[in-house]
Amino acid sequence: MKCKNLEIITLSENTAGGRRGILAEWGLSMLIKAESRHILLDTGGSITTVHNADALGVDLHQVETIVLSHGHHDHTGGLLSVLAGARREEVEIIGHPDIWSRKYGKNKKSGSYRYAGIPFLREALESLGGCFTLTSAPTWITEDIVASGEEPTATDFEKVADTLFLKEGEQFIPDPMADDQSIFLKTDLGLVLLLGCAHRGVINILNYARELTGMEQVYLILGGTHLISASEEQITRTIEAFNEAGVQHIGVSHCTGQQGAARLALAFGERFFYNNAGTVIRFPLKKKG
Repeated sequence: MKCKNLEIITLSENTAGGRRGILAEWGLSMLIKAESRHILLDTGGSITTVHNADALGVDLHQVETIVLSHGHHDHTGGLLSVLAGARREEVEIIGHPDIWSRKYGKNKKSGSYRYAGIPFLREALESLGGCFTLTSAPTWITEDIVASGEEPTATDFEKVADTLFLKEGEQFIPDPMADDQSIFLKTDLGLVLLLGCAHRGVINILNYARELTGMEQVYLILGGTHLISASEEQITRTIEAFNEAGVQHIGVSHCTGQQGAARLALAFGERFFYNNAGTVIRFPLKKKG
């Protein structure tokens, strides 16, 4: 059986589940437990990953690998606190080389730019045991779990948000979000896709996941789908593509947006759910929180 005893726990998200003591913040962090492996996708925006792990009785000391979906602060702001409490000599941190680029967000109304990148110096993270593996290629963590590496863009209806920029010298240029990546898990039920923000398009990622893993059946898409600023056409075509791919379950988080979430909920009914902080998923799909 692929990915035996698989469990996914959402430790940080914009909203909190019904459990007492769970905090919410803008950001995302999900823990993958598969047999003896403990893999963290992102670390939230600040304190919630560590706080909610304590509240849920999750031992972050067992995390040996952290995958960064991209270099924005709401996915990396908890790195320092996670590493500080890890009690390991080394924790591997997998990311694209561009996670360390100077990332900014642009306010459309004011035209001002705000720093949006990793809020720590690399040296500070390495002093706490963070060992960076930076590559644009896929990284197979186990034979059934892969960090996608750089995700290709092929659809004609998905594009990176026009409010995201890189600062090179004193110039701001559009950020192609080359560092956007996800985690794909091969299970006996089908593929499970864990998304950070899906900046490069959730359908681009879905198509790439099937190509990279050689698996066609998609059991679950979980995480941020970045439909928050999507047009009606993009949302409609995303739903059509999900149906064509036979996606069985969709759990949305973070940057999906209310309109996108509502449309997905109407389209997929009981196959849809909100994946918020405190949600625990076991397989076949059992959701608590």
